Amino acid sequence: MTRRLEKFFADKERTRRILALDGGGVRGLLSLGVLAQLEDELRRRSGDRDYRLSQYFDLIGGTSTGSIIATALAFGWEVSEVWATYRRLMPEVFGRTIGSGILKPLFPEKPLARALKKFFENETLGSTNLETGLAIFAKRANSGSAWSFCNNPRWNFYDVLKPDDEFAPNHTFFLRSLVQASAAAPHYFRGVKIKIKADDPKNRKALQGYFVDGGVCGYNNPALELLTMVRDKAYGFEWPLGADKIYMLSIGTGFAREPQEPRGPYVLQTVGALRTMINDVSLQQIAYMQAMSQVDMPWYINMEKRDQPSRPYLAAAPNLRFQRVDVRIRSDRDHDDNLLPDTAEALRGQPLSERECQEALKIANISDANADILTDLGKRAGDRMLKLAPPPAEFNPLEWTRRDPFGPGKRRNP
Repeated sequence: MTRRLEKFFADKERTRRILALDGGGVRGLLSLGVLAQLEDELRRRSGDRDYRLSQYFDLIGGTSTGSIIATALAFGWEVSEVWATYRRLMPEVFGRTIGSGILKPLFPEKPLARALKKFFENETLGSTNLETGLAIFAKRANSGSAWSFCNNPRWNFYDVLKPDDEFAPNHTFFLRSLVQASAAAPHYFRGVKIKIKADDPKNRKALQGYFVDGGVCGYNNPALELLTMVRDKAYGFEWPLGADKIYMLSIGTGFAREPQEPRGPYVLQTVGALRTMINDVSLQQIAYMQAMSQVDMPWYINMEKRDQPSRPYLAAAPNLRFQRVDVRIRSDRDHDDNLLPDTAEALRGQPLSERECQEALKIANISDANADILTDLGKRAGDRMLKLAPPPAEFNPLEWTRRDPFGPGKRRNP
C-alpha cells in the first residue's frame, strides 16, 4: 500500500486541475490528438521539454478507452508514447472477430488482456509508480451498481473498512484488470471478473465482481462523476470549489447524433438505442457541467439550450472552470443554420464524406486512413482550444511538487 500521494491530495490550498477522458474505442486517437497539442503548449509554458501531463493534472480519469489513456498518462507516459501504443495495440484487439455480438461477443478479450498485462504488468491501484491521481469507471453488472475507483488513500474503499473485513482492499486490484473491465463494452467484449472478497472459513467460493464498460452506467463521459469524486467526502479529496480553484478539461472521442429508424432486426434496433442513450447522457452531462461553470469556449448543446449563454444557472457563482473539447464528425448547424465551428468541416475546411463519417464513428475501425483522420481532427480541435480557450493563466504549470523523496515513477516509458 502506498501513501505517496495522500498528503498531496489532502492539501486544500492548491489550485486543482482535472482531466476527464471519454470512452470510444479506436476513437481515443482523437483524444490523443488534442492531448498532443496540449502537451506541447504546457512544455512551452513550463520551459521543460520533458514536461508530462502527469505533472500538470492532479487527477486524470477515464472510461473505457479513456481509462487506458488515463492510466498511461498517470504513469508519466508522453502523449506520443500513448499514441504509438494505440497504433500497435488496436490491430491486435480489433483484428479478429469471434462472433456476431449476439451469442458471442464480437471480439476476443485475450488480446486486450495480454496487451494490458504487457504495459501495466502487476501494478495495482495503489502503485507507487503512479505520478498523479487516477480514476477509472466501470459497472459491476452482477450487482447492478456503478463503481468508481481512485488511488486516493483516503477513499473509503481504498483499504478494508475494518480489520476483520473479508472484502479485498481496492488498492490491491490490478490496474490491468480495472482498465479491461472499464473497456469491456457489451456486444464487443466479455465482462471481466475481479475477486472482491476472499474465500471464507467455511470454504465457500470467493466473491467475484463481474464488471463491464463504465459507459453502460452513464459514465462514458466521466466529467460529472469526477467533479462529484473530488467533492464527496467518501473519496477523501474534498477540494474547494471555485472558478479559480478547479480547472477541468473534458475531452471527447468524436460526436454525432445517430437517428434510429424503426426497421431491421429488432436486436440491432435495441443495440442502436442503447448506443444513442450513451451519447444522450454524455450531452446531458456536458450541459450540467457548463450550467455550473465558467466556460471560455462553450459547447453547443441543441437548438433549445444553444450554448447556454446565461450560465452558470445551476450555481450562484461558477463552481469551477470547465472546458469541453470534442469534434462533431458531421456538419452540424446551429439555430440560425450556421456551420458549428467544432465540426470536422469547419476544422478541416472541407467536410468528411458520408463514408468517412461512418467509418470515423466506429469504435473498432483500425484502418490507417481512419487513424490518420481521427488524429488530425484531434490536433485541429486542440489547436482551436489553445487559440480560443487555453488553460487559464492562474492554472499555469508550477514546479512539480509530487517528487518528494520518490522522484518520477519507474514506469514512465512503455
